[in-house]
Amino acid sequence: MVFLRIEPNDPVPLGAQIVRGIRLAIGQGRIAAGERLPSARELAASLQVNFHTVRKAYGELEADGVLEFQRGRGTFVSATAKRLRAADLQKVVREHMQRLVEDLAGGDVDYEALVGVVVEELRKAMKQRKNQGRMQ
Repeated sequence: MVFLRIEPNDPVPLGAQIVRGIRLAIGQGRIAAGERLPSARELAASLQVNFHTVRKAYGELEADGVLEFQRGRGTFVSATAKRLRAADLQKVVREHMQRLVEDLAGGDVDYEALVGVVVEELRKAMKQRKNQGRMQ
């Protein structure tokens, strides 16, 4: 299950990136309520981060009611976890774009070329997601 990506060079701590990524995946419906997540060890291995970083992120999400731990069964998305409203999703997209703009600020970046790259990557991602939905 690939639902999360972290950026080791991002100034945002890895644990916060994991929390944000899981919230976003749930909010977008890529992870459904009741779905089992990888164990903290499995996710840590796949992301190549410390187990305790993932465990802490899972703990924060459990405290917020987003995840539920079931002893002997695993970690699951809470039945009360909700998809993001359009306005909330736009806020997340805006935050990602602000980070991208900050990363590129001061560089010799052609505005039109950048917009073209963003639109192209968005189309590819949406097409890939649509194709994945057909395979399931």
